[in-house]
Amino acid sequence: MRPEYLWKSRISGYLTEFLDTMRLAGYKYELQERWLRQLDQYCFRHEAPEAALPREAVEEFCYGRGHEFQGSRLVRIRIVKKLAEYMETSGCQAFVPPLPERAFRYPRHQPYIYSEKQLKDIFTQIDTWEEVTQKRNKRKITDPLIFRMLYGCGLRISEVLKLTVGDVDLDEGILRIRQSKNNKDRFVPMSASLTQRCRNYSSTMHKFSSLDSYYFPGLKDGRYDPNTIYRRFRQYLWKAGISHSGNGPRLQDFRHTYCVHRLKKWVLNGHELSNFLPYLAVYLGHSDFTGTEYYLRLTADLYPEIVSKMELTFGHIIPARGEGQHEETSK
Repeated sequence: MRPEYLWKSRISGYLTEFLDTMRLAGYKYELQERWLRQLDQYCFRHEAPEAALPREAVEEFCYGRGHEFQGSRLVRIRIVKKLAEYMETSGCQAFVPPLPERAFRYPRHQPYIYSEKQLKDIFTQIDTWEEVTQKRNKRKITDPLIFRMLYGCGLRISEVLKLTVGDVDLDEGILRIRQSKNNKDRFVPMSASLTQRCRNYSSTMHKFSSLDSYYFPGLKDGRYDPNTIYRRFRQYLWKAGISHSGNGPRLQDFRHTYCVHRLKKWVLNGHELSNFLPYLAVYLGHSDFTGTEYYLRLTADLYPEIVSKMELTFGHIIPARGEGQHEETSK
């Protein structure tokens, strides 16, 4: 067992408070703690002043390494930036390093955005599916809720299948998503209709279940295998008359569709998107706004009738077409 690290610089108190704050917000901050320990050692060796993070220390720590992957440097800069902002709110003098410009990258797979009619057809097939075999099958109970969570909450399939009984708050209508992408926890509110579906489902499936039981129990490790859901998804698409190629549609496209439909609704209702985007980013579990802003461009491309309205107000944050690849990749 490794000995506990002893913080020793003059800003060590701020470093440990910052770590505690980020972890209370749901971040694991394991890699980040290692970087902060190195910053602590650097400030100790160079006798950095108390309650301050001077510019020369920040720039030397962030940029003073020779050959290094750009991604590693970017992670370190982001951590120090968050730390400096935290120290500033605590009344300290801290230099906040700017993030380097990063080209926006489009996805390897072009997202497939379902029309409202296609969604209706898919859910009709899910709700009316008849299993040809006579063996006991919970598919008719689980699938209508699984697929509605994918679209209705913009969740990843891994997030849905990892839910436990204790993660589903039937009183408040909130899902707790644990240790998802970027090792973050978050809370996802559900619509009233989806919450009622969860209540009906729980009364049937989880009358005597413990809180740590999987909400969608399966045979593999106690929960559904994502490949099982994907195979069923292909069957529903076929029955709904939606063709499937090697490039999709994919399960992840329910999430993409949720985002585009949400943004379209906000635009047509005249909402200020610059105020709403941060909420959408948190709701989706994005680590920054880059992935969220991509959906602005996608929404404008798919609905030409609102392009002028979007670009007039939000052109400065809509990524230009063809600048690479986006982070969201999954079935």
